Amino acid sequence: MKHRRLEAITLCPTVYRCDWCSVLVLLILALLGGTLTVYARAPANSARTLPELLGGIVERSAELVYITEQDSEVFAFYRNTPVKEVTDSVFLAILRRPGETQIVQQSWSSFFQIRVNNDPTGRWGDLKKYLEANLTNLTVFRLPRGAPYGAQYDLYAVGIFNGDTVVGIQMFGVAT
Repeated sequence: MKHRRLEAITLCPTVYRCDWCSVLVLLILALLGGTLTVYARAPANSARTLPELLGGIVERSAELVYITEQDSEVFAFYRNTPVKEVTDSVFLAILRRPGETQIVQQSWSSFFQIRVNNDPTGRWGDLKKYLEANLTNLTVFRLPRGAPYGAQYDLYAVGIFNGDTVVGIQMFGVAT
């Protein structure tokens, strides 16, 4: 008997997560008496490498504005220092800021909810979904710029990519 080979490519994350699809493919394969080779592709919004992820962030954040007293562009941010989690002390260390620097951790969902609700273009929502699809341990940090700037601060919405690289977006703001 001649063996048939069936090659399947998953086209979206729902296909390879769907149990009944797997059963159906295996049933058809069994009826054909062949073998199965599966090539899984990452979801369309998922990046595989750091440069691809950063390119996706740059593309989605282009022309986005973080609105405060003085509006700011939204920049891609990353540090290639291996970390296991993003805590206040770890984040200060990768920024090479003193440990006593005042740092405020904010809610990821609250930060993006405000931007998404006030964005008729939907671009903040697209950026949020992209970051959430590619990062873990999501958080937002606010750090003062210090004297003589007073009310000025840097804001980072970051997470961990591939288990060890801090990636996200950076903005500048002025507290009112």
